[in-house]
Amino acid sequence: MWLTGLRFALLVWIPGVLPAVNEAEPCSAPDLKNGYFLPVQEFYPHGSHVRYSCDTGYKTTEEGWWATIECQHGDWSDKPECVVETVCLPPVIPNGKFKRNLNGSFEINCNAGYSLNGLDNIVECLSGTLSAVPLCQKQPQACGQPPAVPNAVVIQTYQEVFDAYSTVTYQCRDGFLTQNRESEKTAYCDAGNWVGIPRCTRSARPGPPDTQTTFVSIDRCGEIPHVPNGLPVQQEQRYLKYKCQMYYKLVGPETVVCHRGGTWSELPKCKEDFCLLNTAEYPDLINTGNTFIRNGKTEYPKCVDRWMLNHYVVARCIEGRLRVSECKYQYLSTS
Repeated sequence: MWLTGLRFALLVWIPGVLPAVNEAEPCSAPDLKNGYFLPVQEFYPHGSHVRYSCDTGYKTTEEGWWATIECQHGDWSDKPECVVETVCLPPVIPNGKFKRNLNGSFEINCNAGYSLNGLDNIVECLSGTLSAVPLCQKQPQACGQPPAVPNAVVIQTYQEVFDAYSTVTYQCRDGFLTQNRESEKTAYCDAGNWVGIPRCTRSARPGPPDTQTTFVSIDRCGEIPHVPNGLPVQQEQRYLKYKCQMYYKLVGPETVVCHRGGTWSELPKCKEDFCLLNTAEYPDLINTGNTFIRNGKTEYPKCVDRWMLNHYVVARCIEGRLRVSECKYQYLSTS
């Protein structure tokens, strides 16, 4: 009997003998109207994937006719939804934004320094399909972000692109002055180039030691740095982490820290991770405007209808380069 009691005591007191009780929380079955999902279960373990599609006359709010969600610690990664096929989903507008009008159309407005590529800025919704979506292209006379100046900041809201003749003001950090012995200097955009960029050199009055060998709290560096097409998703006392928006990927350091000298460490970049398919450039395709294809993904744009054939091309984005096949044909079923 005492051996049985000993075995029981070992199970109670020795760590690691009993099974773990703090496993990730499961998800209950998702709520989906006008659609269905697989596999059908009452509960799904953490990390499970569910695929769903919509009933006839409805479509998903994602890019394809089916979509996937994942169980993450008791919650689904996204809310599955099926909408009426005649509803148009918002367009993707890199370097611009849109406004939905009351009649269901979308008004496109480009960011500063960008303009539409010759198309109208109104995108119509026709039976669930958008008309040609314009592209926001950088203006030839526009300037990119102002050049970085050591020991200085630009004292206005960050922009990736500036209109021609825009001005920005640089301010030197404490203990530094411009060539004219001033704390500020204005530069302007002229034919795509910044003119009047200052240099900030140490003033006669010595400032604090400018060592960059030790990291300090990020609030010592002032305003959070802007990463074009990215957002800070985690802000700890000692570091920042960024995430890129859709169709862009993060390149560079995962964390950004503040140096003792009051400057930020190297910032990551959000680089384009898509190919642009402009159907207007392909006579055999139905012109639906611009389609953005993620790197490594495939789309199947439809060809112009001929002789009751269901035909399409295979468009792939490989390492940032677009590959488009010839039209592939399949007979439509009449049954």
